[in-house]
Amino acid sequence: MANSKVAARKESQILRELTLILNREFQNDYLNAVTISEVRLSRDNSIAKVFYSFIPYGESFTPKHVEHALNDAHKTIRMHLASKLKVRSVPDLVFVYDTSLQNANRIEEILKTIS
Repeated sequence: MANSKVAARKESQILRELTLILNREFQNDYLNAVTISEVRLSRDNSIAKVFYSFIPYGESFTPKHVEHALNDAHKTIRMHLASKLKVRSVPDLVFVYDTSLQNANRIEEILKTIS
């Protein structure tokens, strides 16, 4: 029980810090459009799956472009995260596009057509 509370606290801290890092440390439109929705740590805290979504600001904002920008800035993001966290080792970040918003919108549209 205590381990799950500690893990949840670490995940919450990583989510908060990543959000601040992406909004304050980068002058990249793709990275500034990203919203971190969830962070899941592996059991040994070596890998953090970072689930993100984004608000497209035009035709060039596709999931592939945003994923490419995140992967290019991966090491810099991790370095900034290391300076903010008070842990022995910073987990490796794996960015995963979160499609839950799109799925919710699609379900909502289907429900509108039914009623």
